[in-house]
Amino acid sequence: MKHAAIIEVLLQHAFYTDLRCPDLSIEPSDATARLLRDHRCLWRTSSQGVRVLSPLDPTGQPFLPLPGDAALLFYLAVRGGDFAAITDLTSLRGRSAPVFADAGAGTDGELRLAPADPARPRLPPGVLAAVEIRPGSAPRPARFQVSFPARQARWAYYCVTDLAPAAGELAVVDASPAGAAGALRFSAVTLEPTDPVAAQIERRYPGMRCACFVSDQPVAARAEPRRSLELRLGPDRVAGPLPNPSLQSAAKEDLLFQIIMYRAQPFQTP
Repeated sequence: MKHAAIIEVLLQHAFYTDLRCPDLSIEPSDATARLLRDHRCLWRTSSQGVRVLSPLDPTGQPFLPLPGDAALLFYLAVRGGDFAAITDLTSLRGRSAPVFADAGAGTDGELRLAPADPARPRLPPGVLAAVEIRPGSAPRPARFQVSFPARQARWAYYCVTDLAPAAGELAVVDASPAGAAGALRFSAVTLEPTDPVAAQIERRYPGMRCACFVSDQPVAARAEPRRSLELRLGPDRVAGPLPNPSLQSAAKEDLLFQIIMYRAQPFQTP
């Protein structure tokens, strides 16, 4: 018997260049799985999301159509990768049972978090959030999507150097072409005595100076690294492209850092 997709739920993440979200899995709840089986439907999951397929009758219509008021519930779970490190989870924090849902009208498009409902049952262990759709009379296939924003944090570069402050001005510069969208600007900041990274550098590199440069704006995490950042001494490029701060290098919740070194004088050998 021929099958055709009647429902698609796509998972998207702004971190990835192709927007696919391989860090999540999506599976129907037990009740939804029973309903789909009762109507001879199949479901297929992938890194893109889930597709529900229905057998077709000779006229090309679903053989056993789902009820018009059917509510389908799917569970999202983190299956690996750095999902927590790359995702802005602000909207999910503090919710015991977050649910992405349509407006109840069965329309295609973006699913958004439903208002918190204390009466809603808690999600099963290991489930990040639920997805609830009511395809109703939406065109076939009914397409929905859940989009996750990338985590944003300021970037900090701690430059360890033997260069005296009066010997020239160091700067971190984004050398993207003029007018490039999303170009970053960095400003030198005064290090606080309580800065743990600066304290670590002082212990590890005694006698060296540390200069710190922080992005003026938060930077959205993305899989494609920025290759246009360089360290300059006055107008001259002295290092680059600079490595992007690791997603696991949080000095604070909203600050990622990278330690770089610039020596004006080479190491002396015996």
